[in-house]
Amino acid sequence: MGIWFVWLHFLVPVVFPIPPKAADVAIAPKVAPAEVKFAEEGEPGEAAPAQGVTLAQHPVKSVWLGPADDSDPKKLDEYFLAVKLDSRGAAVDSIELTDRVRYPAFGRRDQRVRLVGSDDAAALRTFELRVPAIDSLLKDQSLDRVPWEVADQTSNSVTFRLQAADGSWELSKHYEIKRLTDAELKQPKVRDTLAGGYRLALSVTLKNLSERPQELTYSLRGPVGVPLEDQDNSYKYRDIRMGFVRDDGITIDESKLSISEALKKTKNKKPEISRRPVKYVGVDVLYFAALVLPQGDQLKERTVAQIDAVVIDENKQNSSFSDISFNLTSPTLTVPANGEIKHEYQLYAGPKLKELVQQVSAGAVMDYGWFDSICRGMVWLLNTFHAIGLSYGLAILCLTVMVRTVLIPLSKHQAMHAAKMKELQPKVAARQKELEAKHGKNTEEYIKASQELVAEQSKMMLGGCLPMFLQLPIFIALYRAIGSSIELRMEPFLWFENLAAPDALFQFGFALPLLGWTEFNLLPCVSAGLMYVHQKFTMPPPTNEEQAAQQKMMSFMMILMAAMFYRVPSGLCLYFIATNIWSMTERWLLERKAKAAALNPAPSPPPIAPGNPPQPKKPSPLLAWWNQMVQAADKDSKLKRGGQENTNKPNDRKNKKNRDNGWGS
Repeated sequence: MGIWFVWLHFLVPVVFPIPPKAADVAIAPKVAPAEVKFAEEGEPGEAAPAQGVTLAQHPVKSVWLGPADDSDPKKLDEYFLAVKLDSRGAAVDSIELTDRVRYPAFGRRDQRVRLVGSDDAAALRTFELRVPAIDSLLKDQSLDRVPWEVADQTSNSVTFRLQAADGSWELSKHYEIKRLTDAELKQPKVRDTLAGGYRLALSVTLKNLSERPQELTYSLRGPVGVPLEDQDNSYKYRDIRMGFVRDDGITIDESKLSISEALKKTKNKKPEISRRPVKYVGVDVLYFAALVLPQGDQLKERTVAQIDAVVIDENKQNSSFSDISFNLTSPTLTVPANGEIKHEYQLYAGPKLKELVQQVSAGAVMDYGWFDSICRGMVWLLNTFHAIGLSYGLAILCLTVMVRTVLIPLSKHQAMHAAKMKELQPKVAARQKELEAKHGKNTEEYIKASQELVAEQSKMMLGGCLPMFLQLPIFIALYRAIGSSIELRMEPFLWFENLAAPDALFQFGFALPLLGWTEFNLLPCVSAGLMYVHQKFTMPPPTNEEQAAQQKMMSFMMILMAAMFYRVPSGLCLYFIATNIWSMTERWLLERKAKAAALNPAPSPPPIAPGNPPQPKKPSPLLAWWNQMVQAADKDSKLKRGGQENTNKPNDRKNKKNRDNGWGS
């Protein structure tokens, strides 16, 4: 794994650099909202000088689509999303999931989780619209900051409208979320299977009010403020996920841009621009995703000509915690006189469940790493145990029992090998002393003989370590499954509130030097203690000073292991604890069985009486059928040779004897 890491991150960029033209995503430098400049078809352009034209004044107003709070239970059932919109820029302030029981805010079960707009102090917002042709006419204003008129509003839809002061353009943005029907509400697990309930539809209409055709481009901002939960203990941060439509119009090319790559490219001033037809593009975090899906056939009529990735808010203390989004820039649009152009988008803001993301053709966000198939199988088993009424904590214990039961043959082999090594350890030490007495220490003959002895011993040790390596994929898969499965997010068990995070028994009130820990996690300490006991239980006593030093080093390794696993999810610690208890119990039973067998050996078979040879064993039905087929083939062969067979050949006599004894030909 270390070699793979060095190769991927250090050698590949040097040996196989990516040409600038082959890049997919543009990284635009972070600028203030008033300084954003837009380009047409990817070419650099400058805004026209301000003309001092002001827009019509409209009141600043907040609009809710769906339930603004939890006071109406019926609305909570009818809507999956609660969307807050602001008339300033007609943009999205926040998007929340209404299922507070299943998807509470991280660490706050009394609040709903907010999937978009998690940072109230952020200057930029989702679905802000910029039109250079109109912004250039404004003085100290822009379309993403001025209030729009609320033209029409219902419980699940709203239309914002804005007309240019010179009367040349009228812009409108229509938002709508799905309200479930009575039939849909009766469907089982509807929140896990109906992706339409997690979609926010947006229609952007550009209307030309003049008597001549006009050209313009616009830029639409993607999701801002997708939450990064438990960032100190998380292994995944914000990524930009993209799916590009291939020429066949069916298959999709998947791509990903992490926050670290975005920051690196921005600092190196090497922007990369994507102009491919896009199926979806969005911000992906550990448990949720916010994906923008342009509607219509992007191969025939492009809605998005260019995607620019932008770092929204750079975290100075830890750059991995920075917020990232993107801009969608349209192609140059020619709007006929008194005509209009309408572009439609959908924003999926919901959990990363397989049934949901597949409906938006974004299955790539369900990324479990190298052992994807094993991870999905373990998640399925956990959900199966949970479906029969067990909590997810008990489901993890049942999964441990199932995995260890399947691995019993390997565990048995490992235990037998360990017992054999324990018996051979004194013999190896005695052999080492013999070599030293015979050849003397540090002589050429002694070194050569010692190397042969070490090589022989290493082969034997490898046979005992092989079962451990075969269990490694299961361990890694379970780590990814527990750490990224949304079913375990905020799932309580025993004293801890979240199986997908450390148990956090209590807070220190300060940060430990060097380590930075602010809370005491009990389960990793219990896991490391059991591993230490298991090691002492299975390791043979040292026969020399070198082995004693090695075992002492292994004891210190347990402390290092506890530090490495201090921030792993509590669900994975449950698996460690159950596995160690199972292993020690299994080893104790096997050793007890071996001792009982040594004290009570099986009786030897009775001696064969002279002149009474053992009768040949009756062949099995399968072997009898095979003998019949062989005899039939021999008979057919004799007929083809004219019915003559030379039975005096030694091989034929041997074959006949074997057939008589039931062994076939």
